[in-house]
Amino acid sequence: MSTWNAPHGHSREWRSKRHRRRRPSAPPLLRYTVIALAAVLVITLGWHGIRWTMHPAYSGGTPSPYIYVPAPVADATATWQRDYREALDNATQNLAAGKTAEAEVAVDRAETVITAQRLQSSTASQDFFQPALAALDGVLAKRPDDARVREHVTLARVSLAEFQSSLEPEPPQSGDTKRVSIGVPRELAANSALDPATLGARVLDASIMPSSAEILLPPSSRASADSVRVENLIIQGAAQTLDGVHWRNVTFVDTRLRYEGRELDLENVHFVRCRFGFSTEDSEEAATRSARLANSIALGQFSIKIP
Repeated sequence: MSTWNAPHGHSREWRSKRHRRRRPSAPPLLRYTVIALAAVLVITLGWHGIRWTMHPAYSGGTPSPYIYVPAPVADATATWQRDYREALDNATQNLAAGKTAEAEVAVDRAETVITAQRLQSSTASQDFFQPALAALDGVLAKRPDDARVREHVTLARVSLAEFQSSLEPEPPQSGDTKRVSIGVPRELAANSALDPATLGARVLDASIMPSSAEILLPPSSRASADSVRVENLIIQGAAQTLDGVHWRNVTFVDTRLRYEGRELDLENVHFVRCRFGFSTEDSEEAATRSARLANSIALGQFSIKIP
């Protein structure tokens, strides 16, 4: 065995003495004093905690510096409606100053505010829509003959109509409501009527069709004189052009509606979560008609006739 690891007598003696050595202990009086001070500290902190929980946050009318009082939260509806009005006020001011491009951007900003609310499933009272449309009228009044301004304003009207459509309730249906599903457009001949009796159901479901596909195809003339009538139905999905058909007691659900600025006859027609594509630049007359239809839908009017 190596002598490096072998125990030596003096080593054992040193370890033995080290184990026997003890540090001097603190005097008993000092230990009792420390314990007493710790107890006093615990009691003091506990008492302050009890007073903090029992007393109100304010003392003598002066806010406590340790209490956070949050600022009042602004009403979300009031905020986005203010943003909409301010954007159109800015558009009016820019048009008055001859800044047409800036005005168009401001109108688009107002339209974006409305679109965002629709996508977020926000709500609005019916009192909002009339002043909202009047504000658009005020913008257009500054440049009534400017086709570009008219187009931007009409698109904003359409967004208001889509927002109103998102607020419409679902049409009532019972469990035994009959429905017919179609995958291709259905042609309508002149002097014909499509109703629950001729369809064999109350619901015409075109949900499986492409979103841009026409559901019903009247004669290509799309004239009221063709006497094509669609009545007392719920039409769901796909797309439909409104011109040239007499619509009565019809509800469109999740449908893309087109209007090309021709003759229009709507009697008690509802739009639920619908999107709209209206003529805005083909001609001034067509754009005017589109604006009129968009206004009617935005105001929740269910009947409108445009000759």
